[in-house]
Amino acid sequence: SSTFAMILALALSHPSSSALSSPPSGRIGPHSARRASAQCMAAGSVGVQPEPLPLGDEAPLTPAARVKRALTFWGRVVPILGAYKVVEVAADLPAPLRLAVGLSGVRIPETETESGEVYEELHEWGSQRLESTIQELKGFYVKTGQVISTRVDLFPEQYTSRLASLQDSLDPMPAAVVREVIERELLQGEPISSLFASFDDEPLGAASIAQVHGATLLDGRRVAVKVQRPNCEPKLKGDISNLKRFAKALGKALPVDYYTVFCELERALYGELDFLQEAQSALKVHASVSHTAGGKPAEPAVAVPLPVPGLASRRVLVMDFIPGTPLNKMAAVLEERGIKPGSPESELAGRRILAQLTEAFGRMMLGAGFIHGDPHPGNIFLMEGARVALIDCGQVKQISTDFRLKLAQAVLSVDEWQQTGGSPELVQRAKESMAEFGVTFVDDAPDEAAAALALLLFGDPDAPMPGGFSNAELSPDSPIKAIASFPQELVLLGRATILIKGIAKRLGVRWSLAAKWKPAAEAALECGVDGCTMPVWSSPVQPAVTPAASAARAAGRTRFAEVASSLSAAGKLLGSWAIGRSGAAARYVVPEPIRARAKKVALRVATRVARARDTA
Repeated sequence: SSTFAMILALALSHPSSSALSSPPSGRIGPHSARRASAQCMAAGSVGVQPEPLPLGDEAPLTPAARVKRALTFWGRVVPILGAYKVVEVAADLPAPLRLAVGLSGVRIPETETESGEVYEELHEWGSQRLESTIQELKGFYVKTGQVISTRVDLFPEQYTSRLASLQDSLDPMPAAVVREVIERELLQGEPISSLFASFDDEPLGAASIAQVHGATLLDGRRVAVKVQRPNCEPKLKGDISNLKRFAKALGKALPVDYYTVFCELERALYGELDFLQEAQSALKVHASVSHTAGGKPAEPAVAVPLPVPGLASRRVLVMDFIPGTPLNKMAAVLEERGIKPGSPESELAGRRILAQLTEAFGRMMLGAGFIHGDPHPGNIFLMEGARVALIDCGQVKQISTDFRLKLAQAVLSVDEWQQTGGSPELVQRAKESMAEFGVTFVDDAPDEAAAALALLLFGDPDAPMPGGFSNAELSPDSPIKAIASFPQELVLLGRATILIKGIAKRLGVRWSLAAKWKPAAEAALECGVDGCTMPVWSSPVQPAVTPAASAARAAGRTRFAEVASSLSAAGKLLGSWAIGRSGAAARYVVPEPIRARAKKVALRVATRVARARDTA
């Protein structure tokens, strides 16, 4: 359809594409290219690192190669968009043009049934052509395909399924090249055996910027080793440069100022290419999800793989190994285990995943203000017991205290709307709140546009929208259609909320983020501008030893608080041991049919309890 062709065009020119994320820089309007030009030049001249020497079979791109890549991409993608457009308008074409279209190989539908068949054929042909183009060119275009593959709510199944392989299944680098990069970056030429007892030559996953290998350190620790592709940096930057030129030349024909968009992506790319920065970001994300919005230490809402101290460079990063399955592959794993969609096991696991992601992003956004900026399904791992891990901290964002407090107030306003059904006062409050965020709307937007946008971000997806708006992103009545400009901070927030609400939709679960985040929002506002603590990454996750405790230890005395803490930890350990032993004993004593029946009953009860808790 024309809507799909338009979305595909936007996605191909914007790797963070979604209805909420199309304008990700500070304020994007139709006349900001001149301002962004100076920002782009500044961004390109700051923090430039010397390029690595050629290694393996990848060499830096020449100017001619850059042009060839751009022409190849657009030469193969434009016909896809053109074919959709031709089918859309074919019925209104004069007979000679219809004949010409038919001779070109594009099938013209004569009936509604044929129209569905033609679009299915187009989806199959277009997805194959797009996948082969991206697999051939790789570089920055891979990230485009990765985003398309995650948006099952926007794109046909043929595109999402074919491009899903781009999440972690690109052609890997040869093992010899990987080892050479590690030896050069971490070991100053020493053999890899001086650091690792074993190193897996088969990668765990390969992406456009890097690939990850499993390894075992000499002390026995299992780790993951992330290795950047040699000379991928100039290729990625060259691709962005080509897209910027395209966006600037066709600026008047595009729906938003994509030149500014690509400038923002260019700045974000510097962070993804610097693994030393990613190591620091991983520590901050871990600390953020390990503290409440009030700054108090807590059990981590999700696991985050931490860097191994001393084993990081700009192009190699050694970190904790996460045993698990990416969220985008979980359906296949559940099917292998005989767990069907909609079963009590599937629903209970889904609710656990939702709860962990909701708590993690609530703490990041309303507490520390340090946000993981790339929460797509390939970066979310599921471990045993439906435990969630958040990997790849290359894209992050620190939001200001002022923005964080405004966000907290917006969350409470949405929760109040859902409790009361809305009011003119809340409509006005939403307008003021969105204006303070930096969101602007088109001139003829209804007064309820701001309230509808807030509900779309944080509210119950099944609740009615004010002002005749729709909660469907692609609907002509979506509040997104009324937006003129949008701040980057809300874009990152929108990516997280869309992910969480998308999982809830697949499970058929009503999930109001405003209701879930209400306690965190209240805690953030109570802490105020000064905050409750120092930045959470400045403090250890476990409480530090106080001077009084240190003095007591020096005097040979043990404090009661230390005894209580030790007893609590020992109690938890004893409980885990008892559960494990009782489970092992039950396998020997209780017959298998009875155990299976008891398990089913326990799952049904746990699922009902989870439903009641989530809807309370």
